[in-house]
Amino acid sequence: MAEQVTFAIAAIGALGFGIGVVFFRDAFRAAVSLIGTLLSVALLFIVLMAPFVAALQVIVYAGAIVVMFLFVIAYLGDRPIVAGTDRMDAVQPVAWIALAGVAAFGAITVLASTIGPEYTASDTDVGSPASIGNAFLNQHIIAFEVTSLIMLIAAVGAVILAKRAVMLEGGR
Repeated sequence: MAEQVTFAIAAIGALGFGIGVVFFRDAFRAAVSLIGTLLSVALLFIVLMAPFVAALQVIVYAGAIVVMFLFVIAYLGDRPIVAGTDRMDAVQPVAWIALAGVAAFGAITVLASTIGPEYTASDTDVGSPASIGNAFLNQHIIAFEVTSLIMLIAAVGAVILAKRAVMLEGGR
């Protein structure tokens, strides 16, 4: 019962902080909300008995990458939002359709899964780098590749948004 309560709290925290990342206008607050999201995901990994991945989540993502984001945000300072026509409005319907598809995929995944690990290896092997690699490359290869595709799409989106911001400022 305690696992389910912890899972629910971590999942609600991850969703709440994730919504904050998307909807905060202030970049600093969005980055701090991203830290909360990553810590909630680390707690989910702990509930799933993957302490190695949880430690990597905290050390690499929350500890290093987001801190780098915060340094860049502090260095660049606050920039006002420039009013004007947005060329990305044309692709907004496609983005909503993609969001609906991802939500449907997530709902199907949640409904088809069970709470708790279905790992069959010995209890001493849980969370080791070898068992994590085995799980990624055997049981969860599709989710692993979908995640890498989503990260690639996010990187391309960041480049497009940065280019738009530079062009609105008159180019550099």
